[in-house]
Amino acid sequence: MKNLIFLSSILFLLSCQNQQQKTIILSKASSNYIEWIEDDNTIVLDAYTIKNTDSILALADGIILTGGEDINPLEYNDSINLKVCGTINYQRDTLERKLFDFALEHKTPLIGVCRGMQMMNVASGGTLYGDIPSEIGTSVIHRNKGEVMHEIAIVDTCSFIFPIATDTFMVNSWHHQGLKDISENLRIIARSFDGLPEAVVMEKSAHPFMIAVQFHPERLGKDNLIHQKMRDSFYKAMGE
Repeated sequence: MKNLIFLSSILFLLSCQNQQQKTIILSKASSNYIEWIEDDNTIVLDAYTIKNTDSILALADGIILTGGEDINPLEYNDSINLKVCGTINYQRDTLERKLFDFALEHKTPLIGVCRGMQMMNVASGGTLYGDIPSEIGTSVIHRNKGEVMHEIAIVDTCSFIFPIATDTFMVNSWHHQGLKDISENLRIIARSFDGLPEAVVMEKSAHPFMIAVQFHPERLGKDNLIHQKMRDSFYKAMGE
């Protein structure tokens, strides 16, 4: 009888542990994203390498649209930008639209990073600048044969992402495209000094937790407040 009670207790504890475990889906994984977001009670899945997306979406507690290639301009009905884009990854465009649509419908917490912020805007009806230097100028350098650093300014003080006692701060940057026409459900909360959106949130009326940044928090380092706060807010939204 004692053995039976002991076995029941173990099964109960294992059950509780499984209930606390989170599953986070990355649209395309890399070691930086995994190291940023992983936790002892978290499973991280790379959607790009899994054929049956529906099977993993059924498990999703959170979704991250990661950085990467230029989005196909035809996704936002623009054929002119085709000439300034790099190689188009059609598979990824289709996958990330599906992840976004699922998150929007099921109210699954979602973070967008760089390309992920652009996809959030495109998938919800917005458009992109095809090439920032030729369309906006070079008063702010957003990439220069690799990653650069530049300053951005908070323009919406209701933000829960930036827990610092200043209106401006430095971020890393590696992109030549950016948000142009903004989806009606997105609110800009930070811009670079050339006016380009650097952080957005989805209106609460459309989704409880959908945020995106044009920079790369996963590469800012574990001691960086933005790196920490975005991760913590994401876990809180998943019901940590």
